[in-house]
Amino acid sequence: MAKVVDGKILPPTFNRNLTVSLVNNVIPKNIGKINPNENVQVTTLSSIHEGKHHRIYKVDTNLNKAFILRIPYPLENENTLSYRIRSEVATMDFAGLKLGIKVPKIFCYGVNSLNPVRQPFVLQEFIEGDLLMRDWDPLMEDGSPNQKKFDNVIKQVSDFQSKLISLKLNGFGSIYFNNDFKDADDKEFVQDKVYDGETNPDLQNRWKIGPSVERCLWRHKSHLNFQKQMKPFLGPWSIESPMDIIKSTGLLEAENARMRLALKAAGSSPELVNSQTLKEQVTTFENLAKIAPDLFNVKTKAIPNMQELLSPRLFHPDLDPMNIIVNKESQEAYLLDFEGTCTKPFILQNSPQFIAYEGPKIYDLKEDISDFDKLSEAEKKQYQFMYKRTRNQHQWEKKLNENNPQLITAVAPPVKLLRSPYVAAVERKTEDEYLLIDESLLQLKEVWDIFAQNDLVKQKKFPLTYTKEDIERHVKDLQKLHEKLISTPFAATQGWVPQDMFDQLLKSGSIVKQENGEYAVKQPETSS
Repeated sequence: MAKVVDGKILPPTFNRNLTVSLVNNVIPKNIGKINPNENVQVTTLSSIHEGKHHRIYKVDTNLNKAFILRIPYPLENENTLSYRIRSEVATMDFAGLKLGIKVPKIFCYGVNSLNPVRQPFVLQEFIEGDLLMRDWDPLMEDGSPNQKKFDNVIKQVSDFQSKLISLKLNGFGSIYFNNDFKDADDKEFVQDKVYDGETNPDLQNRWKIGPSVERCLWRHKSHLNFQKQMKPFLGPWSIESPMDIIKSTGLLEAENARMRLALKAAGSSPELVNSQTLKEQVTTFENLAKIAPDLFNVKTKAIPNMQELLSPRLFHPDLDPMNIIVNKESQEAYLLDFEGTCTKPFILQNSPQFIAYEGPKIYDLKEDISDFDKLSEAEKKQYQFMYKRTRNQHQWEKKLNENNPQLITAVAPPVKLLRSPYVAAVERKTEDEYLLIDESLLQLKEVWDIFAQNDLVKQKKFPLTYTKEDIERHVKDLQKLHEKLISTPFAATQGWVPQDMFDQLLKSGSIVKQENGEYAVKQPETSS
């Protein structure tokens, strides 16, 4: 245990056993202590959660302290996990020390299988408490007894977002420790300081901005040559070129689809994806890259505070009540997981998934829906669902305006529409969802002239060309996608569900175990 001088913030220590210790956190107050003649011993190791990216263990010790051990699933290569872990740990360190966000303290981590744990890991503080999700009731009725809990969830998550975006940074990418990647090319990192105006000497050179670890840039890319086919598109990007983020995303995804298509043609790919789907993906992502420089007129006066909206700010992809725990003792909220966090303009940041709603907006059932009281119960429920989703998003945007009024135009409908192709690319979960990007581009095509007249976009003419046949084929393919999503449970997550939800579905009989040992969704019985 390193000796920490009071008030001194020590840099991470790179250990000989290929682990890294955040010695500033490794103090008796945080990790407990034992008698001088005793050794630290693990008394219990129990799996407490199986998430989509990690297995989470609770580690009990004779220090009278419990810890959390996070082990990423080996679904991607070690290089990908290495960047992801390094950036996540540094970003949590940055969030805690600089932004004042409550995060679990990280004590030690390893980025490959050469450490004593024999796999990548993160050892961090155990926070006892309940997830904020317990208080989230998105379909509650207005005036419900749960109203206070509902309002508190919106407030807690919004307060986290407000702190995350409070500091303007000096580059687009992701945050790393300054003394990490010692052998890397200096061009891989922004040469300027992460942010301006730091007066604490311990923090002045603690972090740097490097390649983005946003999930979409790394997902299913292990067959690409990292140095030649990936690295050029990962950033960091200059503060002067915010739309390069969109262009790089499109170019990387197009290159990825081309490589997968080539492997399939050579008979070297075990993937089941259709070759035509990959060809369509190439076209879609090339279109995204082509339109990227023209999506926003970055010098427009038509969008208030445009330069504020274009400034690099921290973006957290899992800003969600499921990722926030309320400490049992202090009742303070902690933001748990920072995986995939990056810096990008607020104008390109999509709303958190738990609150996002892109469907028809209904602000008042009686005023917006004629003869609402005369509708059938089934129709009423449909409109009530739309109303509640609209209400939830409105409450979120209202809180954004209270906390950050200079950024509120980021949620204006025209701005949302302009960034929608990029957001669809970032949030794409399945092979066929390239169609959602196409749909966003075609929607833009319809209103481009109006946007150009109002100085929202740079080019007067829509930069992409679609034939009548292209549009007709898109409509048919999109209809098939929607039918698939409706008829196939968990299609959007490719069959993955959280372990606790899986257990509940299995117990209720909604999921059944088959003779071959696999599980399937129980199909409803049909009368012959």
